[in-house]
Amino acid sequence: MVKIGQSDATVDPQFNQLEAQFKEQYHKVKKFGRFVEKYQAAVKDLGNAQKGIASMVLDQYDSSDGMHQVATHYNESITGQIEAQRIQMEQHYNEMFHLPLNQYLGQYKIMEERINERNTRLVDMDRYNADLKMLMSKPDTDPTRLQIAKEKAEYKSREYNDLNEELVRDIPALLRDRSRFFDGLFANLVRGKAQYFAEAAKTMGLMSPHLAQVNRSGASTRPFVITEPSRSSHAGSVSLPAGSAPSPHSSQAPAPAPGPSFSQTQMQSQVPPRAMPQAQQAAAPAPGTRQAKALFPFSGQDNTEISFQPGQTVTVISQSGDWWVGEVNGARGYFPSNYVQLM
Repeated sequence: MVKIGQSDATVDPQFNQLEAQFKEQYHKVKKFGRFVEKYQAAVKDLGNAQKGIASMVLDQYDSSDGMHQVATHYNESITGQIEAQRIQMEQHYNEMFHLPLNQYLGQYKIMEERINERNTRLVDMDRYNADLKMLMSKPDTDPTRLQIAKEKAEYKSREYNDLNEELVRDIPALLRDRSRFFDGLFANLVRGKAQYFAEAAKTMGLMSPHLAQVNRSGASTRPFVITEPSRSSHAGSVSLPAGSAPSPHSSQAPAPAPGPSFSQTQMQSQVPPRAMPQAQQAAAPAPGTRQAKALFPFSGQDNTEISFQPGQTVTVISQSGDWWVGEVNGARGYFPSNYVQLM
């Protein structure tokens, strides 16, 4: 121990290091417990999601469907068994992890209280020693008063030293003990996980015989049943995802070209009244074209207009008035010029 500062405050570097190590380990132990609690909460959320999935699966089948009974078994029996297994894991962790961990943390709480008391006693000891030193510096100090001050200073010093020496022994012992204590927690933690997932997998495996004859690739290869966009009376802006299976009736007639064929005569047709108050003819395509960036979404109302979304590139073929002629994804037609910005 050394004395520093104007009031001769005692500083003990060895103890300060031990106290820092204690606080760090105390924080880690509590954090460990919180992580396990988060894991338990995550497994519970997983179970809730499992229930939601099972319920949604059941909703996809009418009661007359052959798979309705299988989905009902999944929703009512399988998920219930898995939830019961999760509750067993919860009980295992509470009894074999959290209970012993909380008991072990009791030692840290006691040590924390003792460290705080030790630091208070240190301040008291320094104060009484400073008072004694001041009285001893005065030649006219009453001997009786000096003796009382000396006894108080000695008592405070003894009180501090006893607790300080105890903590210097106990803190390292507590820190060394952590590894052997956590052996049991580690084993119980792994066992709880292993049992839960093994039992859950076994329960889920009960569904396999019911689904053995199901074509698992059927969902990715099943054809669309709606009219294809290329044959629909409304082209729209949404297309079938890449790799989608064709509709069963797609071979009944050849698909039309990806966009309308625009001859010069067609390009001179009148733009619908909703867009232009009066008829306007499109100028003949210039030798060179320009690119424009769409600023706003625009949906063509018939086959004389094109459609685009913000950010798409429009090839500008003709610029005349408020309505220009352009091309997007192979489709050619009119569009409002103030919806794009030339690049």
